[in-house]
Amino acid sequence: MRSLSKILYTGNVLFSYYGFIDSSVLTQVLNITKSKLEGNKENEVVIQRVYNAINECVDNIIKHNFFPDDALLHYKSLLLISMGEKSYLVDTINVVNALQKQAIIEKLNFLNSKSKTELLTLKSQIMMEGRVADVTPEGLGMIDLILKTNDFNFHFKEYGENFLFSINFKINTTS
Repeated sequence: MRSLSKILYTGNVLFSYYGFIDSSVLTQVLNITKSKLEGNKENEVVIQRVYNAINECVDNIIKHNFFPDDALLHYKSLLLISMGEKSYLVDTINVVNALQKQAIIEKLNFLNSKSKTELLTLKSQIMMEGRVADVTPEGLGMIDLILKTNDFNFHFKEYGENFLFSINFKINTTS
């Protein structure tokens, strides 16, 4: 597991955001990141993969917020896009409750146990049937993200009565 301080001080951070995330923030993040990647003369496939990773990660944060409106400032999220050696890294951290933590662990462990071929089959089945086993159409974005990235890791840390959920994705710049 990479430490946040190591990323911030030794990595090449393209973009970072800490605060409440909504759809307007997502649009700005996507535009800024795409512009920076184009400025780096990155190829279109890599740009699309990074763009899609950010979109799915932030979309999940927006969709699965559990906190009351009067506590928005208390539940800030972190989004960090950085460059590694021959790769881009997308990291997010947000607050989840105990029920969400358990559901996330089950779904990600289930998806992580599948090969790329099994994930492609699962994706096809969901698209045709609408639901397969424990994966709903809402999980399709995560399946697609895992298929289009080269690696992902996640973990939780206690945060009062809730948990900080951290997930990161690696997108290689080479095949």
